[in-house]
Amino acid sequence: MKQAKIAYFDGKISARREALLVLDGSRITVRGQDVDLSYPVAALELPPGVASLRRTIRLPDGGVCELEDSELLSELEGLKGGLSFWRILREWEMSLKRVFVALVLTVLVVVLFISYGIPFLAHRAAFALPPETEQYLAKETLVLVDRNWMEPSKLDQARKNKLTQLFSRVAGPERISEGYRLEFRSSPGLGANAFALPAGVIIITDELVKLAKNDNEIAIILAHEIGHARHRHMMRRLMQASAAGLVVATLTGDITSLAAALPTVLVTTSFSRDFEREADDAAVAWAKSAGVPLKTFADIMERLEAYHNQTQGGGQKGEKGGTVQKALSYLSTHPDTQERIRRVMREE
Repeated sequence: MKQAKIAYFDGKISARREALLVLDGSRITVRGQDVDLSYPVAALELPPGVASLRRTIRLPDGGVCELEDSELLSELEGLKGGLSFWRILREWEMSLKRVFVALVLTVLVVVLFISYGIPFLAHRAAFALPPETEQYLAKETLVLVDRNWMEPSKLDQARKNKLTQLFSRVAGPERISEGYRLEFRSSPGLGANAFALPAGVIIITDELVKLAKNDNEIAIILAHEIGHARHRHMMRRLMQASAAGLVVATLTGDITSLAAALPTVLVTTSFSRDFEREADDAAVAWAKSAGVPLKTFADIMERLEAYHNQTQGGGQKGEKGGTVQKALSYLSTHPDTQERIRRVMREE
């Protein structure tokens, strides 16, 4: 037999009465001033408790008991059965060591979800998007990019035609039939650059065309950007940067609300090493199929590195976009240049 002091409410008026709860076998008795009640434990309701706060026991006739004795509560829960989870949870809440362990486990789960769960969902969502959605995003992004960072290309039409033909050969008929296309722009602020937008739209700047010593160097950069487009890297990076947007995109397929963020992601966010390796692999595969030496990749990348190291100084002034900071450089969006060159050259 076990007993403990309780606060008793009869469920009819709000008056509180001090009483004694006695557990005898499988029954409890509530005794106090003008109170002498008995109930089977099986008829009681024991709502889950929170840490060390006073627990409530609901009686079959609508009455309520408030009890603080944790030992008696545990025995009641044991007799009731099916409440072991809440008992374990309350024990964890009342132990500082267990709370710390729970906190560590929570942080670990969050880190694992960010590291693996979000990229996995982003990959699935990016490849599940209908072509119309990607085309809409590409169109809107191109408008915003032109408004903020780009100017019309100053290349003559003959040069544009030649480079468009080169792009078609690098992309191949399959990608051209999917709508992949090359866009020419000038950008004194961003300088020598190339970007892959959704839907296979590739932007190349006049400055990059002028920096290249031959068309093979331009072609291998285009092959790299086509690799980014084919693997949906920009869409995956955008979704990874917006967990809420990723959930919406995964559940509904509607990501038009993210369109305004894409230009900023385009020029300020570094791709992961895995993304860069996938794009570099696409460039290597094209170079081997076209008989272009892989040293071409090393030459143009080293020249780009030297170019941006020379021009990033405190930013460059362009007619559009004001001062362009170091974060907008080709090397910021394409990191680890020397490591990438060494990796590609091992394929020679």
